[in-house]
Amino acid sequence: MNRKTILMSPADSNLFKYFERRFNTISSENLKDYITFERYHTDMQVLNIKGKVFVNSACDNIVQKFNSLNIDYELCENIGCKYPQNIALNAALVGNKLMCKAKHLHENVKKFCVNSGIEIIDVNQGYTKCSTLVLGENKIITDDESIAKAALINNITVLKIKKGDIRLDDKNVGFIGGASTKIGDTVYFFGDIKTHHNADEIIDFILDAGLQIINVSQSILTDIGGIVLID
Repeated sequence: MNRKTILMSPADSNLFKYFERRFNTISSENLKDYITFERYHTDMQVLNIKGKVFVNSACDNIVQKFNSLNIDYELCENIGCKYPQNIALNAALVGNKLMCKAKHLHENVKKFCVNSGIEIIDVNQGYTKCSTLVLGENKIITDDESIAKAALINNITVLKIKKGDIRLDDKNVGFIGGASTKIGDTVYFFGDIKTHHNADEIIDFILDAGLQIINVSQSILTDIGGIVLID
């Protein structure tokens, strides 16, 4: 069986090694003009929509790596390093719907969605991908009110959780989407989901979706900017 290719932050070496043993793992870029805790976040750098890979043009090393591996991608130019310009690729694909702050979605992505029949769902939360754990074609977990409301309006089953219990830059302000990833039939948590005060509801919701759970460590959940599945 061919190993899947993923993109993730190398900032936590133990976490990176864990995934490196199981997947073809590419390091995200160190974007030094971004604020500290966003510099390695994949959800600022690459977006994969149904096999169409969009790359922030500032990510020279990722571009070189993709070229060496013959990974097809489309460059997205003029993505700024400060909010809201930095969220141009920060979108969550749920089935055939792309949830994002539509006004700031990169034009290349908008064009692709229009041409591919993918519906763009506008939400108030700019860090949409950070804030959303997508479990399948029609099921998500989020702590954001605007995402939860948009999900319900669009017939997406949603578990709304409380904010907190996720570390980001040594603060308790991280997001569930940045602290987890779904690959195949498994949801990986970067830390232990049992450290979250909605742990029981989250675990039941995931198991009800027919998925299994792996806690990569026993520490508090940590937002590393998620993982992008390349292929």
